[in-house]
Amino acid sequence: MATSPQPPRPPAPPLPPQTGSKVVPIVLLGLAVIVVVSALVLWTGLRFLSHSVQINQRESGAGKKEVSIKTPFGGIEVNKNTSVSESALGLPIYPGAKPVKGEDADSASVNIGLPGEQSVRVVAGKFETPDPIDKVEAFYHGRLGSEVTKFTAKDSDGKTVFEIKHKDNERVVALKSVLGATRIELLRFSHGDEESN
Repeated sequence: MATSPQPPRPPAPPLPPQTGSKVVPIVLLGLAVIVVVSALVLWTGLRFLSHSVQINQRESGAGKKEVSIKTPFGGIEVNKNTSVSESALGLPIYPGAKPVKGEDADSASVNIGLPGEQSVRVVAGKFETPDPIDKVEAFYHGRLGSEVTKFTAKDSDGKTVFEIKHKDNERVVALKSVLGATRIELLRFSHGDEESN
């Protein structure tokens, strides 16, 4: 038996163009442009900061150090081992107490200024007296009186702590017996324009 010839088939329609093949290069090109632009912005920003940040360090006599950092976004000023006054601390210094010297000396003032914002100021001083802690505690009870917002007879470090908190101003007195003397740590933290006691 012979097979009959098959009728001719109509030609197949052409395949539609492949659109997916053009999308991938376009997406890759877009990502490359984003990466290049981001790198340029970062580089420009770092160059701007490196030219506009000023760091000054100065050592004056008796171990006093001053560091100031100024940026377009604000500045920081640190004065370490400076003598702090009662007016800067907003607290009385125990009569006859001497500033702590050597490695334990932590007297300093720090000013942080931000553009368009209120500044932050921290002043700290460490003092020592040969008087017993009870006498020093009685002095601060008498001088600070009703201003104290929180009193701790003995905290976790064994310190007697007086805290005074009012709005943008916080002051702390911490007392501790150290080798037969009394260590007095005074701290003032304030932000804003308030400089009152």
